[in-house]
Amino acid sequence: MLTLYSFPTPNGRKASILLEELGLTYAVHRVDLAAGENKRPDFLAISPITKIPALVEDLPGGRVRRLFGSGAILLHFAERTGRLLPEDEDERAEAMSWFMLGVSDLGPTAIDMQRFAARAPDRIPHAIDLYKGELMRCYSALEDRLGAAEHLGGATYSIADIACFPFIAAAAVAGGGLLERFPNLKRWHDAMADRPAVRRGMAVPDMTAPD
Repeated sequence: MLTLYSFPTPNGRKASILLEELGLTYAVHRVDLAAGENKRPDFLAISPITKIPALVEDLPGGRVRRLFGSGAILLHFAERTGRLLPEDEDERAEAMSWFMLGVSDLGPTAIDMQRFAARAPDRIPHAIDLYKGELMRCYSALEDRLGAAEHLGGATYSIADIACFPFIAAAAVAGGGLLERFPNLKRWHDAMADRPAVRRGMAVPDMTAPD
């Protein structure tokens, strides 16, 4: 039995898209970040740094396996199932590079940009300009890559695409005409958004339903 601990953020949606793409059965526990549920002892036992997503798997013999962080969840299940990673060694290496860009560059930079531009009590122009520049660097790299390949890893849809898509989807609806400025990114975004598993994963957790 798999239980996903999540909240409707881009990081959380990466994990639910993965589980939907793999067709795995899982329960969802919505972690109310605003209420501080992520800082309670029971959740800290699953995710020591208080972040979502996290996942618990009940194993035979009463054992329990935990995973915390979207990158760990995506990589663990891709390797375990043998899916969502290219078989070709060169393409796999390419996919892993873009996967890590989504986890360590695009995602954190987008979050920090939102913090300084929209949530900070005082505007700090240097910080806003810094993260805006870093985001544009990521967008430009993605644009160039997607002008040369169908998916980020190459011909094969992979966890690299899943790791990046929710942040591009969030930016696309935030204004600023992102997709109009980057046509290759738009082509990829639209194809991703049209995948049934992606649509289902983006709707997890359903904020109108109980856990």
